[in-house]
Amino acid sequence: MKTLGLDIGGVAWAVAPGQQWVVTGPAASGKTWVAAQLARRYPDEVALVTFGAQAAAAGADWAGARWYASVGYDSPTVAETLTYEGVNDISPFEVRGPERAARAAFDKTFAWVRGALDLGPLLERRTLALSNGEQRRVMLARAILRQTPVLALDDPFAGLDPAMRRTLREALGELARQGRTLVIAVRNEDEIPPCATHRLRLEARRVVEQGPFRRRRAAQRRMVFRKNPPPAATPEVLRVRDLRLEMGGRELFGGLDWEVHAGERWLLVGPNGSGKSTLLSLILGDSPMAYACDIARFGERLGPGVPLWSARARMALVSPELQAFADPGQTVEAAAYSGLFDREGQRVRPTPAQRKRAAALLRELGLYEHRKDRLGTLSDGTARLALIVRALVAAPDLLLLDELCMNLEDGDRDRLLRLIGRLLDEAPALTVVCVAHRADHVPPGFDRVLRLGGNHA
Repeated sequence: MKTLGLDIGGVAWAVAPGQQWVVTGPAASGKTWVAAQLARRYPDEVALVTFGAQAAAAGADWAGARWYASVGYDSPTVAETLTYEGVNDISPFEVRGPERAARAAFDKTFAWVRGALDLGPLLERRTLALSNGEQRRVMLARAILRQTPVLALDDPFAGLDPAMRRTLREALGELARQGRTLVIAVRNEDEIPPCATHRLRLEARRVVEQGPFRRRRAAQRRMVFRKNPPPAATPEVLRVRDLRLEMGGRELFGGLDWEVHAGERWLLVGPNGSGKSTLLSLILGDSPMAYACDIARFGERLGPGVPLWSARARMALVSPELQAFADPGQTVEAAAYSGLFDREGQRVRPTPAQRKRAAALLRELGLYEHRKDRLGTLSDGTARLALIVRALVAAPDLLLLDELCMNLEDGDRDRLLRLIGRLLDEAPALTVVCVAHRADHVPPGFDRVLRLGGNHA
């Protein structure tokens, strides 16, 4: 590997063989931009893994910069995605030599990465059926299999359960020992892997620090699982009865019973792929399978004479999938109002009260000055905050928060959690279900836990 360099705001930055760089900084500091520029300038040296909508704007030209752009619409299996041809984008109609040495090296790396990232259970599953965390593991494997000397990883720990975060840290350490050079952008100090040797700290796409890394002890919080109290003496908001569901020959739910009452705050936890996001999609009615399940929302089960939107208009969602498919051309202000629907599913104009509420929320989250900016021009964390405002402006009766703090820096996260905590105090009848993998991503006031997929820490 040769030394790679970039000019960042007039300051030279170089990545030398044997160095393991961690890139940190506040929201919109340029972490994704640096990783993408490195991959663009040195396409034969650097494999990029980024999940952000900013990848294209940052200059990334690798098809895998955004997951759904990479896998297309035919939904191959993970095994098909990770073949030699799939990883190297080789057309089946292309005439090539046997490439025996390259294929042998690929097979050796595949054997290692399969075990290091626990890919065995995923290989026969369709890529589009994977959870967010599982998709990230596959994309990381794909980048490793490209055999480039440098891996640029943008926020690789986001969306991973605690066990998989530990697995990834170990895998990154082994890659460093194998001689790979890593450039890893992270949002939390406790995500910096032990193998890191150098730090690049950014602010507004300018270098404020670069050099040998001095580890700071990061305080860690653990998830606290409480024994669920008896159901509140309030109306039933959600009832799930004997939920049984298989996907791709794999059982997700083997007879789940669950009741949620008005004003309850539930934490939904479990390892990647345990069905957390699938359960939320069934509750919302996003999945056609919702009509075959015994799920009652506000006392009514979907079926003949019960339109979906009579319940959907009373619910709001924040999720990684919602952000992935949000229109990048809409403004922050338009996104904030895009969650307003009537009971027939028709988009409605915001009322003066809703406009006032949106403006207050945008100000409180530091977004008001960006209200005319388009989502596609914002950092992933800023776009995430805009979609959170979208959910809150609708003033739902049931709020579903899937990875609420994903993509957020420490300051934005703390500001958001304070806001959510205050809103929950002001609206005791609001019912909330929150999916989280980190204890510091859970708003205050959650005292009920539904665990899926077995034990975890």
